[in-house]
Amino acid sequence: MVIAAERRRRIIELIEQQNTITAKELQKKLNVSTMTVWRDLRELEEEGVLYRVRGGAVRRKIDPVVEPFFEFKQNLNHDLKSRIAQLAAEKFVSPGEIIILEGGTTISEMIPFLKHTDLTIITNGLGVLNLTRKYASDATVICSGGILREPSRTFVGPQAEGFFRYINAHTFFISGTGITAKDGITDPSPLEIQVKRAMKSSAQRTVLMVDSTKFGLRSLSQIIPLTEIDHLITDAGAPRDMLDEIEQLGVKVHIAE
Repeated sequence: MVIAAERRRRIIELIEQQNTITAKELQKKLNVSTMTVWRDLRELEEEGVLYRVRGGAVRRKIDPVVEPFFEFKQNLNHDLKSRIAQLAAEKFVSPGEIIILEGGTTISEMIPFLKHTDLTIITNGLGVLNLTRKYASDATVICSGGILREPSRTFVGPQAEGFFRYINAHTFFISGTGITAKDGITDPSPLEIQVKRAMKSSAQRTVLMVDSTKFGLRSLSQIIPLTEIDHLITDAGAPRDMLDEIEQLGVKVHIAE
């Protein structure tokens, strides 16, 4: 019993330091079987310490300044992201349009819901590219190129920024790590932020997609202020007082039920 308690204390220390951890990494660090690792993770999830995801676990309350890897974010709050993405695709994408999708996991959830065959999808995200091959193969897909960032699976840097400055799109779909009325949308990576700003300048309208867990969080730096957002899509768990503040800034709020 003492051994199990000590082992789980060590898991808590590791996940607080890293925000995310794989089962293989825990197996190696703790010198235990895979079955033991998953049993410990299940116990800690029931205690509210973490969420189990495919391949490992994520801290229940992620530090908004430390960026978790794409595959962990992909599984976090998946149901909320999917409902938000479905509403975005159905309400804000029309036949023949040119849309910009940044490479975040909430945005990539839109791909299975894009039913129009004559779309042009422009992105900097590997996750978006992989999903378009499966769900939207009839669309015209254009990728920016640039330096590949492994944590986010996105292309960044001067090449990516320059690419988007010469694009003319109908709608830009954006997400972020945190959102407050004062700070706008924030992210932990300056490289990601610069590309998202270039995307924003290339589109006629901007649609922000964030689930309710992002409200009140502040990450490293602002992407854009909320006054530059046309529409916000979130879920019913978003705090009503913050939504009221955001609507006062001229943003139209949509709730994915």
